[in-house]
Amino acid sequence: MLQELKMKSLKRRAVPIVICLILVAGLLWLSAFGAFKIIRGPKPMDSLALTELAGQYVEAEVEVIYSGYAYTERTNESTNHSTITEREYIIPVGDAGYMGFAVDAEYIDTADALLDASYAMLTGESNTPGEPMNVKGTIVPMPKDSLEFYHQVIGYDELTAEAQQLFLPLVLKVGYVGDMRYSIIWFYTASAAVALFAAVWMLASALTGRYQKPIHAYCKASESPEATLEQLEAFYQSTEPVNEVRVGRWMMFESGGKTEVVDAKRVIWAYLRTVQHRTNGIPTGKKYSVVVRTLGRAQHDIPMKKQETAREVLAEIQRVLPHVVLGYTDRLERLYIERLQDFACLPYDAALRAELFGTQTPYDS
Repeated sequence: MLQELKMKSLKRRAVPIVICLILVAGLLWLSAFGAFKIIRGPKPMDSLALTELAGQYVEAEVEVIYSGYAYTERTNESTNHSTITEREYIIPVGDAGYMGFAVDAEYIDTADALLDASYAMLTGESNTPGEPMNVKGTIVPMPKDSLEFYHQVIGYDELTAEAQQLFLPLVLKVGYVGDMRYSIIWFYTASAAVALFAAVWMLASALTGRYQKPIHAYCKASESPEATLEQLEAFYQSTEPVNEVRVGRWMMFESGGKTEVVDAKRVIWAYLRTVQHRTNGIPTGKKYSVVVRTLGRAQHDIPMKKQETAREVLAEIQRVLPHVVLGYTDRLERLYIERLQDFACLPYDAALRAELFGTQTPYDS
């Protein structure tokens, strides 16, 4: 029984496990596997030849900034206030080359300070160098619009062909791996880790019998755990399930992802529950379940695919367990809460039914 239930648990979770694994692969692919590049670490930019720079994730110490050439701003439409979100500068690279250097808002003040200090050094106004910026990022081809501003600032068209070759059409984007920010990469990676954990958890839970823990707990709480397990085994093998619900000496079903077992003598109420789902007020589907409630005031929700399957289970409960009240009304709910023992006597006590409900039918049969 337990081994068969394990395999059933594994089959039921095969699709969610596969979906989780597809999510893992998809999220890592969307992040361009950037987390692995971050963990592996950047290459020192000064260790690379100019022809090797494009596409590299690097670490650099920027000591001089020559000029700014472009910026990106965002405007708040409600206040018409503009904020610079990225600024691009020209920095030296290699022995005599130049390239772009793009920083987000958090680094702009630091970069502007280094630009001012560099200008003062180059014009002889100061002998004090600026504070170097130690940064990590990816060197990517310069976007077309940025490249136009870059060429305007350096007077590219007036330069000789030899001088033009010194100004590389590349930009070091700080805080990026590839074309993606660190924050986005870590978001995708963390989401992938959650999906992977979910897949491993479901797989391990199915293979180790975690979903059958209620059965073990039920047996352990009995006077003779081994004998109870043997009886449950016999019940499982001899009882034909109705929509995955076995009804007899016990009720055995899956609820909340686990295989539950309930002493049928303690089940006193069962009914159909229908939940209407809506999106923006528009009905989008219904969810059905059979609710089972006991003398110990425990409640179990058994999910059902359709209303018909739920009614089939309720019919089986009525056939096998005639002591169970079927159907739901608010009056039954109040009676269950306030007078549990009277509730349990309803199927047997016509006088009590008359006293409580008069000539009305107290519950659906």
